Amino acid sequence: MNAIKMKIASIRLCIQYGWWDKIIAGFLGKKISLWSNTLKPQRYRYIMLASHGTGRNAFWHFMDIANAYPMRKFDIASIDRTCFFSYRKIYGIVCDRDINYCNGGLEFISKLNKKVPVFCLVRDPISIIRGGANMMLEDNIVNGMMGGGNKALIKNTLLSYLESYYNMPHHFIFTTSPNQFKHITKELIYIDMSDISEQNAYDTIKKCCSKIGINKIAVDKEFFTRKIADSLSLNIEKDFDIDISGRIFNIKILPFENTLHKRFKIINIIDDTNLKRKIAICLLGKNTKKLKQINQEAKDYINLHTTQYLKDLSDKFKIYEQSKINENDVLEYFKNDQTLHKKFKKLLDYEVSNVQKYSPKIAEYWVYYKEFQSYHL
Repeated sequence: MNAIKMKIASIRLCIQYGWWDKIIAGFLGKKISLWSNTLKPQRYRYIMLASHGTGRNAFWHFMDIANAYPMRKFDIASIDRTCFFSYRKIYGIVCDRDINYCNGGLEFISKLNKKVPVFCLVRDPISIIRGGANMMLEDNIVNGMMGGGNKALIKNTLLSYLESYYNMPHHFIFTTSPNQFKHITKELIYIDMSDISEQNAYDTIKKCCSKIGINKIAVDKEFFTRKIADSLSLNIEKDFDIDISGRIFNIKILPFENTLHKRFKIINIIDDTNLKRKIAICLLGKNTKKLKQINQEAKDYINLHTTQYLKDLSDKFKIYEQSKINENDVLEYFKNDQTLHKKFKKLLDYEVSNVQKYSPKIAEYWVYYKEFQSYHL
């Protein structure tokens, strides 16, 4: 029964966002779907490789808004169930994990033979660990689960990263991932997270687009200065079922800039002074009848509910901002944990080796990683 409910929920989600290719793929099955993926000519123009914590969401959104047509971020994990029909442009194959653990992805990639530029996002590994620890801290604060201190927080983050690296790597795969696409690599281009900062993002995306034959970006330069998926944005986004006089409204709250690449029905936009963000209140699904039912009274009720939620979130984020750890906290922890330092040194020696070989200037810029390397425990 639960399996049926999950399938129905998946179909509803696909209908909501217009993912008709995924629905058709589900009915056609793996064999025909995989065959559809490899129709000639192979039209992809680039590969995007991105470990978690390297700015993958921002880079994906920037390439998408520049009409570089990246595939949906997580399709690689189930590529054998995804059809690419001619009406849907796909210029970029996106991978954010080690595909040795994705049989469908491996089979799909093995059938490709067109060599294209490969963009691989990277970042100082110590900063990735710091970001992961703070994400765990933030989740604890938002959900009211405080305690443990910084040492426990960092240790739990390190252990979770090691576990994922041995089960299905999706952190630090700066060498592993490019090697899996070597047979279709025309040029390997490493992009540091600083290259997609608000000061550099536009120029970086412009260079990437020129590599794949897109010589004009028809989007205002200001768009590339926005934060796409920082920790606050991820926590602002939330779904609610709101009962107004017996009518249930399915509402999504999210930063306004995150609505620009999806087909949301926006019923109101508010400027939240506490979070200093423009917030969109959206109606989920495609039920236009319910949209007509949202009169001023209903809108006021929804606004009140939203404002209270954002106020509570703002108070929690003030605590989070005062509690965040930094890279020096991570380095200090490694100094005192010889076992974990040894395990991560072995892991990172391998994964950073490709960056040092192809983009030595980037690796040289990683001051925290260099300090980590200097420890002789």
